[in-house]
This record gives sequence, C-alpha cells and structure tokens, in this order.
Amino acid sequence: LSERELKQYEGRYQCFASNDLGTAMTSAITLKAAASPYQRPENKEINVRTGASITVPCNYSSSNDRVITWTFQPATVTYNERIAESADGSLVFANVLGSDNGLIFYCIVKDLATRKSTDGPHYTLNVDNTVPLPDRPPTITSPVLTTEPRIVLRDDTLRMKCIATGKPVPSVRWEKLNGNSVVSWPNGRFRTEDFGRTAVISNASYGDSADYRCTATNALGEATRISKVLVHARPFFSVPENAPHDVIKTPGSNVTIRCQAEGIPAPEVEWRVNGVPIAETSPMDNRVIHPTKIRISNLKVSDSAVYQCIASNMHNSIIKQAYVNVLISMPLPVSSEDVEYVQVLGKTVEMKCNVFGSPSPAISWQKDGNKITENERFLIRKSKYLRISEVTFDDAGAYTCVATNEYGNATLSTSLTVFRRTKIQPAAQYRYFVRRGESVTMSVKVILEFVMIKYYLQWFKSDVLIGRGINYDVNNAAFTDSGSYKVMVNTSLDHAAVHLTLVVQVSRNAPLSIDIPLPPLDFYVSPKSGGSPLDVTFTWQPAEDNYSPIQEYKIEFEKDNYRPGKWFPLVDSIPGDRTSFDVTLAAGLRYKFRLWALNGIGWSEAPSAETGSAPTANPSGVSGKGNTPTNMIITWDPVSPVGRNGPEFGYQITYCTAPDCTDKEVLYVDGEVESYEVVNLPTYTQYIINIMSYNNIGNASVPQDVLGYSGEDVPLSAPSDVTVETNEDDATVVIVRWQKVDPDSVRGKVLGYIVSYETPSSNELKERSVGDTDMTGIAGLKPFTDYSFKVAVYNDYSSGPFSQSYVITTPESTPGPPSTMRLRTTTDTGAHIAWGRPQEENGDVIGYVIKFVCLNDSTEIGPISVEGTSYVTSQLRPNHMYDVTVAAQTLKGVGETANIVMSTMAGEGCHGSYSTEKTGEGVPLAAAASAGVVGEVWFIVLMCIIVLLLIIIVIVCLLRRRKGGKYSVAEKEGQLVDQESQQIKSDEYNDETDDAKKPLKSPPPVNGKSTPPDISSAVPLRTRGDSVAGDSIDAFGDDDAREFNEDGSFIGQYGAHESGESSAAATPADDNPVI
Repeated sequence: LSERELKQYEGRYQCFASNDLGTAMTSAITLKAAASPYQRPENKEINVRTGASITVPCNYSSSNDRVITWTFQPATVTYNERIAESADGSLVFANVLGSDNGLIFYCIVKDLATRKSTDGPHYTLNVDNTVPLPDRPPTITSPVLTTEPRIVLRDDTLRMKCIATGKPVPSVRWEKLNGNSVVSWPNGRFRTEDFGRTAVISNASYGDSADYRCTATNALGEATRISKVLVHARPFFSVPENAPHDVIKTPGSNVTIRCQAEGIPAPEVEWRVNGVPIAETSPMDNRVIHPTKIRISNLKVSDSAVYQCIASNMHNSIIKQAYVNVLISMPLPVSSEDVEYVQVLGKTVEMKCNVFGSPSPAISWQKDGNKITENERFLIRKSKYLRISEVTFDDAGAYTCVATNEYGNATLSTSLTVFRRTKIQPAAQYRYFVRRGESVTMSVKVILEFVMIKYYLQWFKSDVLIGRGINYDVNNAAFTDSGSYKVMVNTSLDHAAVHLTLVVQVSRNAPLSIDIPLPPLDFYVSPKSGGSPLDVTFTWQPAEDNYSPIQEYKIEFEKDNYRPGKWFPLVDSIPGDRTSFDVTLAAGLRYKFRLWALNGIGWSEAPSAETGSAPTANPSGVSGKGNTPTNMIITWDPVSPVGRNGPEFGYQITYCTAPDCTDKEVLYVDGEVESYEVVNLPTYTQYIINIMSYNNIGNASVPQDVLGYSGEDVPLSAPSDVTVETNEDDATVVIVRWQKVDPDSVRGKVLGYIVSYETPSSNELKERSVGDTDMTGIAGLKPFTDYSFKVAVYNDYSSGPFSQSYVITTPESTPGPPSTMRLRTTTDTGAHIAWGRPQEENGDVIGYVIKFVCLNDSTEIGPISVEGTSYVTSQLRPNHMYDVTVAAQTLKGVGETANIVMSTMAGEGCHGSYSTEKTGEGVPLAAAASAGVVGEVWFIVLMCIIVLLLIIIVIVCLLRRRKGGKYSVAEKEGQLVDQESQQIKSDEYNDETDDAKKPLKSPPPVNGKSTPPDISSAVPLRTRGDSVAGDSIDAFGDDDAREFNEDGSFIGQYGAHESGESSAAATPADDNPVI
C-alpha cells in the first residue's frame, strides 16, 4: 500500500474477546503510517580557517525513530577526540586542522520504522591555512544550557553526551554531584564511551536522580555544564500481590481485587468490568470500589466477570486483568492417573488428594476401607495432604481419599510401598594399612532393597570431596593420607554413610609396630548450640592409634591472664570412642586448651593445641536508629568470648545510604564496644548496615545487611482537605477525612495521625490516634453541639502542625427525659402535672407528650401534645392509680420519658392520694405493688370499716358537743368568711401557671383517642370549706362532709359555672408531696 492508502488505517486499535463468562481486553495499540525520509541530493562546501570550530547539522525530514551515522571520504577519517557527533546528530569539529582540507562527509539517516536509509547533503571542507586562529579555552556546545531537567525512565539506559570545542582539543570528564559534593558512580552500571564524552548508566534507578557535571579542560582553561536528571518510572507492580490476578471463588465468599501500581508520576487507576468503565455499569450492593482496590462480598454466581485495571501516567499505561470466577462444581480429579508413593522405613511421606471442587471439598482418607483418624503420626494437612511420619511396614498398602461437597463427591486411589533403608558397609575391612610410598585401594558395597532406584557414592576426607564410586585408590601413600575417610551413598529416598581408616606407616622398610598414639587432629572449641555463653563444645578428629585402640582423651587448660605457662586439668577422662565433649567454663577468664590421647602403650607424645581460626560468629541484634535528627546509633549484641577464636578481636562496621550504597563508610571498633554513634547525617535517611567480626587470623563470614535510619524530626506539613461527615441516623458519630501528607515532609516513619476535637463552649480537648490512614470515625459526641476538628501527622519523634480547624454542628437527636417532674395538685377526677426542661435537649425542643395509664385496668389517656412545661387534666376517674409519663420532643422525634405514679381522690366513700416520681420508662416496684393492693377486695373492705369507725366517732363528737351548750352561728360564720378570705389572698397565684388558672379542662388527645364516656371534658368543682375554722363542723352541715380529704385539707379550685361567673381558687400552701 502507498503512504496515502495507509493513512486511512491510522488510529488506536484494541482487541476485546468475549464469551458467556466475561470480556477480556488488550492494551491499546496506536497505528501510524510512517513516512519515508526524503533528502534532496545536493553538494555543499564549507569554507573555514585553520583552528576554527564548526558544527554541521544533519537535516532530516523524518519524525520517526532514526539512527544517524556520518561517513567520511577518505575512510581513514573517523570519530576521534577532535571529531564527534552531538546528541542531536550534528557533526562537531573541536577545531579544524589543515589536513582536513578537501574532506568530504555526509550523514546517513536510517528510518527504523520503514527500515529505509537516505543520505544527507555531501559537504566538502575547504580549509584556509594562511592565518590560523589562535588557541582558545573550551566551549561546551552540548548539552545545551537549560533549566528543564532531563527525564529518564527507570530501567532504561541513560546516555549523556558532553561535546566541547576549543584549541587545543579539550578533554572531557563527567561527575555525579550531591549538592556541591562529588559522589561515586553506581557500581557495575556506569561506563564512559566516545573518548569519555558520553556517560552511560544502565538500568537507571531512582538513586540516579541527581545533578551531573561535565567539565571540558585544555591548556587555556576549563568550562563546565550541569545537567539535571530525574528518573521517572512507567507504571509497574513491585510485587505480584498488588496486581489483579484470576481467582476462583465459591458463592457466599469474598474477594478483593488490588491495583496498587507504582510509578513516577504516580499512576492514575481506571477500573473496568468486561471492558466497560465501571462507572458506566450498574451499581452492586455487595461491591465497594476504592481507588486501588475493589472488594466484593457475599459473591453470587452472577458476579463472575473480568475486571480490568488500567494504570497510567505520562509515560505509559499498563493493563492487568482478573477473572473473578464464582464457580459451583462437584469434586473432580485433577489427574486421571493413580499415583504410587514409595518411601523407606522411618522417613516421612506426604500423599496428595489431587481434586478440585467449588466450594472446596472436605477431604477424608481411608486405608483398606477404614477411615484414618489424625494422631501424632497421621496428619491431614491443608485439607488435601495426608502426612505419615516415621513410616513402618504396616503403613504400606492401598489408600483412598474421598472429596465431598454439597454438589457431589469424588474418590481417588493411591498406594504406599515401604522399603528398608539403604545400607553401606566396607567391602573388606574398616581399617587399611599401607607403608609410605605404596598404593592401596579401599572399597565399599551398597545394599538396596529397591533395586530400581539410582544411587550416588562420594568419598570425603576432612569434609572435602575426594572421589566417587565404590572404590578409592591411594597411590604413593604419604603421611598426610592417614586418617578417617567418610563414604556417603545418596538415593532419592535416603542416604547412609560409613567411615574407613587409612594408616600410613613411617618407613617403607620398617615393620608394622605398636606405638603410642599420634596427637588428635582438628581440635576446635565452639559455642554449644542452644547453651549459655559459657557453654562450649570441644570437637576433634580421632587420633591415629598406631595399632593400639584409643582408650581415653583428656583436656587441659591454661589461664593466660592468671598463671601463664601453667596447665590445669579441665576434663580428666573422656571415652576413647568420643569425638566431642561439652564443658561449662568459668566467667571472666581467658583460656587456652590442649587435648591428649591415650592408648594401651601410653599418652600421645605431644598434645593437640587448640586450633586458632577466624571468628565463627558475627554480632546479632544489629540495629540502627537515631535519637536526634542528625545522628544514628548503631547497636549490637556482642559475640561471646567462645566465638571469637583468637586475639585482637574487634568489629568492622560498614554503613552506606540505601539503596545504591555509593557512599560506603567502614570503621573498626574494639571487641568490647557494643554501640557506635554516627553524627552529622541527614534527617531520616535509610542506611544499609552490617557488622563483621574479625581477629588476627581473619574475618568471620559476610554478615547479613540490616536497614537502619537516622533520627527523625518534627513533621513539616499538616494534612489538607479535612472534612467531617455527620450521620443523620446517629448524631453521636462522625467520619473525619483528610488528605495524607507527603511522606517526604514527615521526616520520619509515618506512625499515624492525631485527630483533635473540642467544643468551643467547654474547651475540653480530646485526641484520638489512628494509623496511617486518611479517615476515621469518632463516636461519643453530643447531639446538636458545635465541634471543631483538626488533624496532624506524627512520627516516632513528634507530631507535626495541625490542619486548619473544621467546625461542624452535630445533628439533632431525640432529647433526654424531662427533669424535676412533680404532681402539683390532684382531685377525684383531675390532676395538675409540672416538669422541667430536659438536661440533654439534643436539639430544639418543640413540645412535650404526656400520657396517663390507669394501673387498675390498663386504660390509657393520650398521648397528648403539650407546648408548655405543665398540664392540667380533669379526665381521670376517682380512686384510681395512674402512671403518668412525659417526654420532650424535637424534630427527630420523642425522647426518653420521665414518670410519676399517682392516685386520684375518692369520689364517694374512700378518700386517698398517692404519687411517686421516676425518670425513664416503667413503674416503680412499690407503686406497682400499691396498685395491686388497692385492687384487692380485702383492702377495700378494710378501708370501708375504717371510714365507718370514723363516722361513728364524728357522730359521738357531735352528740357530746350539742349537749355542751349554744353559740352564735352568725359570729362563727363571720369568722369563717374572714379566714377564708385571708387564705385566698395569701395563696392566690402562689404556684399557679397560666394553665392552672384556667378551668380543669384538657385539650383533645393528639392521637385521636376519644375521652372515655364516663369522664366529661369539663367538670366544675365546688368550693370546699376549711375544717379548721371555728369550733364546730356544723357551720357546713352534714351534706358537705364527703368533700374532706383524709388530712382535713382541701383543694380550692373552682370550675366554670354555667352563669359565666368565676371565683378564685383556694390552693394549699405547699404542693402535694411526691413519694
């Protein structure tokens, strides 16, 4: 196709593959029609004086990836210290020589897309040698001077060219800077090319972000140019767990799909489901979407789908997919082949029940049809594996595993065969004798019960591999060949070993003779495994017994800091067949040891001295942590004296900045030192630390690196975008959110955030610490209250500045119970109830709800809405007990109730009053008991008898007083009127509210309930006389005796008369008491 025809196919292409279970997609591919570079052929001449500097561009029309090379005629001319190609493809002559006259050169541009090449203009250089230009200092032409940093991507190769002109030809060098200091280049990744003009860093890492200085120097001076390099990164996943991956789940289970991509700049994440942006899909109640993860709970089969995560930044985008397969399947064998297991006696075997099912099937194992129960030898591991420890011949046989779930079951069969363990033994003898200079062959034989198995034989001397096979030949035997030889056989199931001894005699012509033993070999002392620092283990190789078996060993010691040169017995006798012995030493001494061997002839001629060696241990517990912002204290647990193995013991401390370790520092400290402080360090910088033991013989093994940090400092930044979300359903809880601070500004490890909140009225400050998160819930707040919230980050050193305060008012809630509920007055059909406002209003109180429940028969009056803090009713029935409840009300609803229990006065016959107070729901036990007693027949009969007796007493009193004489009725009535008038004046409006001055009339119930038919809506009350006025009760006659209370007092409230007239109510001086 022509370029014009190709243009119509330009665009972005993406492949989608779908089936019934979901849709997968590929990354998008951009297709562009490449245009071939075109250069109009032409010839050009360049006229220049000797010593001048010139830059010749390579003019090319292609914008595609290309490679530029310059060709010279004659071909003997090429790139050198004087002629270079700059980063943009131009050809640069540092200075022109007279020999350059007539030089022809041109550039060749190769288009990588079309794989076509084209030549640029052909230049001819004409050099004027008459008046050469004078020498001059260097000038750097590339890199160009700019304030923009150069961006290189992580793992790419960074190439920096430094092209300089001048006369004489400048030399060029590159340096990496840290501030004004020159730092070392990364090991193994840095090199120079093109005569030192090009610095190359392969596999660029974040630590390569720095300033790089190019310096060009000649005899007349130098020039410098600094290039700033920033290492960015395409989106990537540092660990597989952070990327989506396929999962198989069972119905009802949960799954979390993660997309925690890294990169610089930080990637943005787009979620898709079956190729469709997740925002355009139907919402799911069981799916929660976060920026970097999706959690789906209580999975259903219909939730199966392919989830795509697209992480993008300015450099690239990557797509990862996860197929969430919510599967229902009966157990199915993964393989149709039966597996046979083989093991040797005493070893462990693990057999697998290789089935798949969803939900995961329950596994049980059987042997010979009998179910296997777990015990100390039989263990079912990870619901699939049957592990048998220390197998015996009885364990051999046929095994069956049964996999069962709610959709079916599957059975798999396998078998176990148990063989005897491999044996190895000498083919002829355990001990071989040979005179010096002669040859000998040592042989072994292997006994295998399972003949089909392969085995390997190896010969060792002093733990060094010296041969293979069933035979080992020793030719021209020397004394050094004497000793113990270990022969090891290895199979796929087990291994075994045997020890042979070779004795080389002193002289070829000397007969074999019995003699004292030679000194033991390889005498070592080392810390006892699992013991205390003073517990040691001595080990050695058996001494050559010279034909008389070793009977015993003894160990002696010298305390060189106590009595040098004097040896003392440490262990007097050790059996001759031992090659190790444990001893506990005394503390605070420095020891030397030696070992003797004894056979039937005598003690060895000389002892075996303790073999000195490099330290066997490095310090443990190495850590580095700062306690000021500019230091790091390196600490460690010292090596025990036994592990030091020689004099001049000390520690080599190495530390450097992580991760590149380009500024490594090494220092040495004495073995008694346990810590070292490094000062003048940058705040909270990560360091790689290791500490290696050494003595005058050598170093211990290379220690493991640990990470340490210099000291932390006060965080610099405060969290931003603090918001507080209230909960209309629960006014005591809020959600606080904030934008996390930049980790670099914390100057330490982020331990978490502090949420501080207070009410402006109380100034009671409360704080809550949370982890490294961007939200938290705060509970226990007061409804309808102003709160101020602010957030700060904290590290191990201190907390940082607080954010700007965020002020909210918590929502309204239902109020608490009314306070001080009291019974003001009561009659036979009415009552006056008063209360105070709730202590916890929790909002704007818009009114109250009162309710009367008769305890005698459970009838109810109300609930009734009331605006004020008191209520008067006349709808009650005489001689009845009532539970009166009152609750405040806000826009959120009715709150907690306060209550009292009261009784109305008797209408005819019995008289009584009773009340109690309670805050909250329910009736007090005493009141409930009283209500029950009042309803009992015996109690009513008892009350009537008492009233009858009172009436008899009154009649007797009347009769006696009539016999006592006469008095002036008019005078007594006058006195009565005066006292009543005074009583009315003193008590008028005493405790009355506006409601109390009105007739005892109740508003209609709020819930639409009608008043019981036997209670009128307005009951006028008659004026009561005062029983204490005058000397006689005849002033009122017998007709009004029924209106007295039990205590002789009365309630002087007057109802509305039909004539419209009203009279003042005479009330008691005090409220009725509340019990």
